Amino acid sequence: MQGSLVMKIRSKLYLILTTFFCGTIPAVSLPAADDCPTPVGLHEKIESQPAAGMFLIARRDMPDPRFRKTVILLAAHDDGGSLGLIINRASAAKLSSLVPEYKELDKQGHRIYFGGPVGIQQLKFLVRSNDPLDTAVHIMDDLYISGNHLTLEQMLSLDKSDNELRVYLGYAGWGPLQLDGELDRRDWHLRKADIEEVFTENTDYIWQRFIDVLEPKGQLVEFNKPEMNAHFKQPVTITSYDSVGNSAYF
Repeated sequence: MQGSLVMKIRSKLYLILTTFFCGTIPAVSLPAADDCPTPVGLHEKIESQPAAGMFLIARRDMPDPRFRKTVILLAAHDDGGSLGLIINRASAAKLSSLVPEYKELDKQGHRIYFGGPVGIQQLKFLVRSNDPLDTAVHIMDDLYISGNHLTLEQMLSLDKSDNELRVYLGYAGWGPLQLDGELDRRDWHLRKADIEEVFTENTDYIWQRFIDVLEPKGQLVEFNKPEMNAHFKQPVTITSYDSVGNSAYF
């Protein structure tokens, strides 16, 4: 079963990856601010150390184009490296179109999310379960991650909804100390995750809502008065950002 799944997944990858990397996704209309509550955890204590059950939120000036405007749920972090899933890149592709064998099992019609650029021929999934799962890794509370196809089939047979089961193609991975280096370089914001945010229906606006609070938009200030310039050894500028996260001056 495992070998046949890999072959079928490979044959379906082109369309999905073209959607993610070639910009064929239509522009998304973000909900009005009043319709989008501030994500849980934004005003909690800032976490300084990465760990399973935390969000990595890409900064506006994220240098890696693969991770711009992403929110990643960290599923594991230890001396051997780190693993996470991008939670805000949904596709229009259905699980049953990628693995036809699941058509009868997947009565909910789960869609595929892009989990990251590593292992893009692998399916991983997040699932909520009140009972421990032997073939899954516990992340936090009742949330687990797995890549075991038998466990996925079991979860599908339980008719779990999209609020309890999310399927991802690929994942985000880092070697030993690699993520720590990116945090030191200030590529990411680090916040405690909330399961309701992981399984929110409207994933498209998550990053924008986070970043508007973590990196508020401001106005360019120029110190032209001699009495102000005297306090600085060189001219000072403050970078502001427009509504889509691009550096701007005004």
